[in-house]
Amino acid sequence: MNHFRNNLARFRLITFDVTDTLLEYAVRPERHYAHVINGVLEPRLGLTLREDQIGPAFGRCFRAMKQQYPNFGAERHRPTGSEEGWRWWWRTLVERVVVDAAATGTDRHQAIPAPLLRAIAEQLIDDYTYDGRRVCWRQRPGVDELLAKLRQPAAPTRTLGIVSNFDPRLEIILRNNGITPGGPVVDFVVTSYEARVEKPSAAIFEAALRRANQVHRAPAGQEIRPDEALHIGNLCREDYAGARSAGWCALLVNVPPNAKNRQLLATIPSGHVFTGLPELQRRLEQAEPLEW
Repeated sequence: MNHFRNNLARFRLITFDVTDTLLEYAVRPERHYAHVINGVLEPRLGLTLREDQIGPAFGRCFRAMKQQYPNFGAERHRPTGSEEGWRWWWRTLVERVVVDAAATGTDRHQAIPAPLLRAIAEQLIDDYTYDGRRVCWRQRPGVDELLAKLRQPAAPTRTLGIVSNFDPRLEIILRNNGITPGGPVVDFVVTSYEARVEKPSAAIFEAALRRANQVHRAPAGQEIRPDEALHIGNLCREDYAGARSAGWCALLVNVPPNAKNRQLLATIPSGHVFTGLPELQRRLEQAEPLEW
């Protein structure tokens, strides 16, 4: 008996988050940031920034940018002919990170010329998009195995998708890591930037359901319903609570062990939380039905 198939029999749509669910950073971001930043600043200004300066600066600046310009600048007014909001957002963030880290790490404040800040930002944006040296992204353990099993011939009508708080670069990043949208692995990608709304809003899951029905070309009256959809992610609020608020089922993997998540986990059934995709797959292969 195929217990994996039986445990998922009710779901015609399964979606995944990306960061720390399907993909993870190949090296700590502050390490790669330091490599790029110092490659520009050391030979020109004699200035070196350490990882322990860059990491906290990134956290501070990211939170401020997210509050000032939510969703990677998706709603920021953009004059005709100017760069995409998401690229402006990341360039501004990186430039702020460099200035912040430099200010906290030196006794004398050394102004960093704008052209150098822009060169650093553009390099990091390109690195985290195309990742030609494979130093930014990699698949998390168990991704290929689980996605292949979900695509098994016994489930020809199941639609697989991605629902992620991300900007338009995501399809390139996924393709470069063996998860080609619209191909044999996943059927579609919905980013918060495209949907103009971020998780945990139910609206982004509703957008994903509409996309799935377009892909599946379901006849009228046979569309995928919310209770036939499952989302798998790593954040209690954005992924689990967001999907549940849209009427979906949800599971968690690789939840960050911070105080915020520990508090939220107390409200989530332990049978819906897994250390990673391999543990989730092993549970789905067991005879005991999973309680949804």
